[in-house]
Amino acid sequence: MSKLTFEVFSRFQAATDANKLLYTPIADKLTYNHTRYYTAECEGDKEAARDYLRRVLVDPISQKVQEDDTPALTGELFRISYGIKKGALDLEKEAILANYAGREGLPFTLKSLTITQRIYIFGEGDKEALSARFCKDVCNPAIHTWSVR
Repeated sequence: MSKLTFEVFSRFQAATDANKLLYTPIADKLTYNHTRYYTAECEGDKEAARDYLRRVLVDPISQKVQEDDTPALTGELFRISYGIKKGALDLEKEAILANYAGREGLPFTLKSLTITQRIYIFGEGDKEALSARFCKDVCNPAIHTWSVR
């Protein structure tokens, strides 16, 4: 079984005011940027799976992709990675899997797909207190799982 990772982000989006993520603003001068992180497990032709997933997940004109499992962005105070809990409806994942199911003759089998949103917070401050605040306002415990790094 082969594992493929893709962290997809905009070529044109610069970090912006992190208060946009919060219900009430904070005084700290923080900015944020976000990415989507895809993990796929497949059997069969790994390069064919990679090529297929790149075509489905990445717009080559407006987006960049990091595939070596290192973070796409650097210099953050912290980053929050969150995704939909198993069993909850994930429309993006369902659309990708429906696209895959509609293809015939692919030389690989897609065994699993996980989609994670990553929010990179930049600036200075109390990392633990700030990350707790952002998690509280961004992540919904009823439908999300998350981690902070």
